[in-house]
Amino acid sequence: MTERFILPNRLDSSAAAALAAALLERRGHGLDLDASEVEVMGALAMEVLIAAGRQWSADGQTLAIQAPSLRYAAACEAMGLAPDAPWIGVAAKTGDAA
Repeated sequence: MTERFILPNRLDSSAAAALAAALLERRGHGLDLDASEVEVMGALAMEVLIAAGRQWSADGQTLAIQAPSLRYAAACEAMGLAPDAPWIGVAAKTGDAA
């Protein structure tokens, strides 16, 4: 069974600990993270999402980002991360011809 969790609109440093706790409560089964309401995305909260993605993978469970907001996607891009799965790797840059 996959649970849906709506990410809060403000994911800055002060929200990182609460985000980590909320995700840990849901560990052990698939989880869809709805990022449609995210307006502020900080590096520390992103680290929590990256760690969660890696943990879910190690546990053999799925973790997915659904409906990323424009601000969430822009923050991921600014950090060089893929908005749909920031824990997998660096976002591909388009238009970079060598």
